[in-house]
Amino acid sequence: MNGFELIEMLHRHVPSDFSPDDFVIAGSARLGAGGITTPRFTDLDLLARPGSKTWQRALELAFEHASEYENAPLRISTYTGAKIALLYGGAIEVSETWVLPGSDTDELLDTAEQIDGLKYLPLREVVAYKLIMNRRKDFTDLAAICGRPQPSDGRFPITSEL
Repeated sequence: MNGFELIEMLHRHVPSDFSPDDFVIAGSARLGAGGITTPRFTDLDLLARPGSKTWQRALELAFEHASEYENAPLRISTYTGAKIALLYGGAIEVSETWVLPGSDTDELLDTAEQIDGLKYLPLREVVAYKLIMNRRKDFTDLAAICGRPQPSDGRFPITSEL
């Protein structure tokens, strides 16, 4: 699936399953929504308000449909140890915690940026996440954010431009 299909899949759950005030789209999807990169992400990461109807419904959906996708309904984050509900075989992943140390989910949801009717993590959070993750795939995204070519040496210089 491409990014457009994943967003359309998410729209099917709003507002009947997921309250727009109780989740934010995280990760690379923010870059596609903001026109920084093409919507080429392969999954959609959602951050749900802890204990909310959205989080509870994500858990229910993960268990209800796990057999259709022949996968486990949950996985545990290797970064935070938190539960992540896997919808559509992991095409949409929902968690109550963000991977950055010290992140406050409620604050992140309250400071989210609205784009095309959905809330996204602020760009600064996505940049911080990509810098900490330090994955090769993120270097292209970081370069696009700064408006320059991807570094050929595989390292991304941290500058005040970010």
